[in-house]
Amino acid sequence: MRFLQKQHEEQISHNSSDGDSGLGGQLQQLRSEGDLMLAAGDDAIRRALAGSNSEEFLRTSRQQGGE
Repeated sequence: MRFLQKQHEEQISHNSSDGDSGLGGQLQQLRSEGDLMLAAGDDAIRRALAGSNSEEFLRTSRQQGGE
């Protein structure tokens, strides 16, 4: 993911002919917000799975037929 972001940044800076220095700040802010969202998602998944027996869950929620 970081590699793709870096490539995208380089492309934006290369294509920018007006030299807008605010673009880098906006990009960094968006990246930080994205990282916070990913961390929040990871935390929510960890909390949802904490103390659960996933094998039992899968066994009880097994689909039958064409469900």
